[in-house]
Order: sequence, then C-alpha cells, then structure tokens
Amino acid sequence: MRNLGKDIERRILEALRKAVVGLTTTDLANKLRVSRLTIMKYLQSLKGKGILIDKQVGAYRLWMLRDSMESKRKLISRKLACVLAESFLDLYGKDTSKIAFEIGKKIALRYIKNYPEDYELLKSVGGDSFEKIAAVIEFISEKLDVEGFSLGDGDRGIIRIRGQLCENDKVSDVLIELINGAIIGFLEQEVKTSFEIRSKRKVYREDGIEVIVEVCIKNKE
Repeated sequence: MRNLGKDIERRILEALRKAVVGLTTTDLANKLRVSRLTIMKYLQSLKGKGILIDKQVGAYRLWMLRDSMESKRKLISRKLACVLAESFLDLYGKDTSKIAFEIGKKIALRYIKNYPEDYELLKSVGGDSFEKIAAVIEFISEKLDVEGFSLGDGDRGIIRIRGQLCENDKVSDVLIELINGAIIGFLEQEVKTSFEIRSKRKVYREDGIEVIVEVCIKNKE
C-alpha cells in the first residue's frame, strides 16, 4: 500500500508538471484512472507538505505545483510592470492612459492567440467570464489577490484587485489602465461582444491598494 501511495503521488506530480496552468481534481482522477476520493486524499497530503497549491476558479478547484506557480508569476514581476508603466509615461505623456488601455487589450488578445492552450484550459475549468479573467490576472501577476464575479444576468460584473502596485501613484494609474484594457480584451474574446468600463474606484489601504472595476456590455444600461 505504501508503494502504491508513492506511485500515485509521483503520477500526480508528473501530470501537473505537464499541465500548462494546472488541473482539476476530476482531470487528475481521469488521467490516473482512480477515484476522485482517492485523488483528493493525496492532493491534500501534497498540499500539506507544501508541494501543491490550489486556486478556486468558479465552482472548480485548480491544482498546481507550488514551485511552478511561483516561477511563472516571477515572469511578470511587480518591479518590471512598474518600469514598463513608467516608460509609458515618459513616452506618451498626457496620452498615456488611453494608449495603455489599448495596449492592454492588445496584450490580452495576443496572449490568447499565442497561448491557446492556456485559454482552452480556462474554458474547460468553468466559472463565469469575470471569474476567469480574475484567475488569469492573479496567475500572471506578483502578489496580487484578484476576485471576479458577475452581476445580474451576466451582462456586467466586478473585478476587485488587492495588493502592492507601484510606489508612484501616476505610475500605478498607468498599470491599472493596462490591466483594465486586458480585462476588456479578454471579455470581448470570451463573450464575442463589446464591453466597457462602467466605473472604477481606487482605495488606499495599509497593506496596499484596492482597485474595484465595474465592467458592462457597451451601450447597455
């Protein structure tokens, strides 16, 4: 039994190493051809050892290797993002916000085009579009907590971002516009209709900044 347990753990880790982002409990059970209850027991054990982490996306739990997740997040560090935003200010001056928003949209569309396997995984995981974009932002960013949820019949929703941005407020605002553009780009690709930012609010807290963005289908009240 002990050898069997070690073998299941090894196969779980192998499957997660091959995954682009992560796998659900059901994904792993199907790949290893064992029950969900058995898989869950070993997942919880590996999480307790600090080897795995999990992320809730809608009604699903996505399992990832801790080391892999941290290394991918460092690809877009906070320092790099702030340097990029500050460079935008240097280059574009008063037009920076508008340009940053449009570039954010383009980044989202280009990411989906260049890495379709990531996008397909999010589609298979489930959850509404706002939950999915929140998961993407949190996944690729450094030390940001992001939540997303739809309002009403799903034609509008909220994205809430908490954490440390840039030391300079103007630079933070540029970074927020980049993120806002990426949110719109992702939603328009996902829902196949035009969206717009309905309202946005920035609140300073002791542990960082909180940004609340309300998004809705364009021209729909």
